Parts: sequence; C-alpha cells; structure tokens
Amino acid sequence: MRGTTNSRRRLAWWLLPVAVGGALWVGAPALSDPANDPTIQPIPDFAADAAADEAKSIVVRVSFNGRAHATVTGIQVVDERAPSHLGAPPLAKVDVLGETGLIGTFNDWHPMWELGEETGGGETRRLNPQASGRWIAPFDRDATTVVVTDIAAADEIVRADLTDAIHDFCLANPDDEDCLRADLAVEAVTVTAAPPIGLVGADATITVETVVTNNGPDGPADAALTTTAAVGPGVTVTPASQTATLPGVAVNTDVTEPDQWTVRCDTPGKHTVTFTSTVATVHAADVDLVAANNTRSTTHTIDCAVPVTVNIKPGGDPNSINLGAGGNNAPLAVLTTAAGEYGNPLAFDARTVVATTARFGNRAVVLGGGGAAETHNRRHDERSYELDERTRDADLDAVLHFRAADGGFTPGDTEGCLIGEFADSTGTFTFFGCGPVRIVP
Repeated sequence: MRGTTNSRRRLAWWLLPVAVGGALWVGAPALSDPANDPTIQPIPDFAADAAADEAKSIVVRVSFNGRAHATVTGIQVVDERAPSHLGAPPLAKVDVLGETGLIGTFNDWHPMWELGEETGGGETRRLNPQASGRWIAPFDRDATTVVVTDIAAADEIVRADLTDAIHDFCLANPDDEDCLRADLAVEAVTVTAAPPIGLVGADATITVETVVTNNGPDGPADAALTTTAAVGPGVTVTPASQTATLPGVAVNTDVTEPDQWTVRCDTPGKHTVTFTSTVATVHAADVDLVAANNTRSTTHTIDCAVPVTVNIKPGGDPNSINLGAGGNNAPLAVLTTAAGEYGNPLAFDARTVVATTARFGNRAVVLGGGGAAETHNRRHDERSYELDERTRDADLDAVLHFRAADGGFTPGDTEGCLIGEFADSTGTFTFFGCGPVRIVP
C-alpha cells in the first residue's frame, strides 16, 4: 500500500499554479483538441479530490528582518491537507525538491507584503520592514528541501532542510502509510582477508565484510552503512571510515558489503584494529525502531614485524642450496644493519635473534607457521659476508643453519624467507626477511 500512494499524491502537484511572465499559469493545452475544451468537460469535484488527498502537509515557518534576510523558525509535518494555492499571487515561488530533483512547485503570498487601503480609497500593496509567515506544501515522503524565491527580486530567500521534520513525524507515526518501518541490523563484521604479518614501514591490505539484514516488517529499504577503524599507537589505518549505500534491502535478506583498508605498521609488535559497522535508514520517512542491533564490531590483531636483510649461503654466487643431503646444514646470515641500510626502516642488531624461534623456507610455508628449524638451536655471532659476497663489515651478524629439505621449497622457487623472534630491552618482537636463492634438487 505504501508503494501506491506516491502516484496519487503527486497528481495534486499539477493543480498548483506556476508564475510565468508575472501571471498565474496552470496549463495552456490547445483547444483544438476536444478533450481540452473546458466547455464540454465535467466540472471538477474538488470535494472528492480533497477527500482523496492525504491529510498531511509540510509547514515551513519563517521570520523576516528585511526582504533578503529570512530565518527558518520551524519545520513541521501536520495532519492537515495543504491548500491548493489556486489564485495565489506570483510573489513567492515555492519549489519542493527531492533526491532526484523537483517534486512540485507553486506560487504563494510573500509574508513581507501586505494589502492596505489608499487614502482616497482602493487597495495598495506595501512591503513591511519585518514579518513572519509560513509556506505549506503537500506532504511527500521523498521531499528533502523547500526552496523559496522572491519572484520580483529573483532572489532565493529560503532553503529549508525537511529531512528531520519528516523523520520525526515518522518516528512518532510509524504506522502512517507514507512511513516505512524497517528493522535494519548489522548481522556480522568479519575480517575475511589479511596478511599473516605486517612489516614496519610497509602497507598491508585488510578486507572487512559487513553483513546487513532487514528484519522488517516493511521493505525493501535503502540502508546507509558506515564502517570506522579505530587503532592505538603503532599502526595507521586508512581511510579512517568508509560509507556505502545498500539499495533496496528486502525483508529477511542479507546483503554483504566488503571494504578494503590499508594498514601501515609504524612500530614493531602486535597491534589491534577495531572495525565498527553501523547501519541506518537512508530516507527520512523510513524509520528503524530497533536501534540495539544497528552496530557491531570486530577486532583484528596484526603482528608488525621488523624487516631484516638475510644472505642465504653467504659467500656463494649464486646462493644455491641443495634439497638433498648436501642441504642438511645450509647456512644463512641475518645481517646487522643500520636504519636505512639495504632499505630497512629500522636498525637491527642480529645478535638479538632467538635462534630457537627461527623458521626458514618457502615464503608461504614460513608465513603459514612451517619451515625448517635451526639445526643447532643456537645462533653463531660472526662477521658474515654482505650481499655483495665479497666484503665483511665490522658488525657481528647472526649465522643460522637449516635443513633445506624441511623448508617446503619447490624447484622453481627463487627466494627463501626467514621468520622468527628477537628480544631486546623493550620486549620480544617478530622479524622477517627474504633473499634470492637457487634451488638444487
């Protein structure tokens, strides 16, 4: 029933006169068409039209302090039918706008003007210095704005936002046939894709999916979804919030909205990000009477690892490792580096590596929790070859050994990766690094 009333209501707008050339104009169809000849047409039954019309209107109250200085003092939906405005003088033009454009327009009296008597008799029209008045338009659930123009001065004098007034009316009268009751709810907020670790100084992408439903009783309803990301120090998420419009959510239907977020690790350690999704109705005449289920959150923890430089089989060129017996004790050096060296954002002292936590192998394997463990369960601190395989600097590096066959390598792999923990005076953190490798079957 709610879907059928709009067409009937909008039929009333063509009866409202429009100012053209200073005169009122309802329509000027050609009389050559017998259907347009008023002498043979039935007399309109305005009483029937009034009974069929909705007994609601939008009232905009305005106070004037000068012809071009108007203040909206109130906007209200009332249970009264709007006047037809037939015969109203072309002093003020009232446009009612919706999201898609013009809904209706009519002329009306301007509150600044009043009729008076001349000294010698007759009427005169004069402009007052101050005045207050109102404009009344037929109710339309899709109306968003009333714009009033001073026709003679060609100035826009009033622009009133109707959404709060319409929404307040529907909140108070949810059973009104122009109001729609839709219990929108956030069913779930889930992180569906995220890297196993983040790297300090690098961006990572996280995908969050929000499931919205409409519990009814009315629908479909357009939903506005807002998701925000809240983080503490040590990590940055962009954007801070994202919005989406979910058109036409039907009753008892789930709609899934995915969002992608860029997470940047600023400091090492485990940091949490909380994603909160809130749903609301889009249209002023749509009301959600159950607010308790409109918001839901989820928290995701990202392990921000320190990037390190590794040299697989130091001194070798190429860096070859054998998956057979020759790879049972493959060496790997974690280099001690200064901030900025080899592009690393942070300085790293390889002597802080906890050897028993280190895992070496194929990237996906080690990020998934697998890989080869350190053969000796210890770290060898020594001056290892740098990446040029010729020089050794003065820093002590950490040399580790692994059984290559346990690394999950395939013959086509061209890199080997190392993950583990290091401990310094501030705590224990994750490190991660990869280097070029040639796999020898």
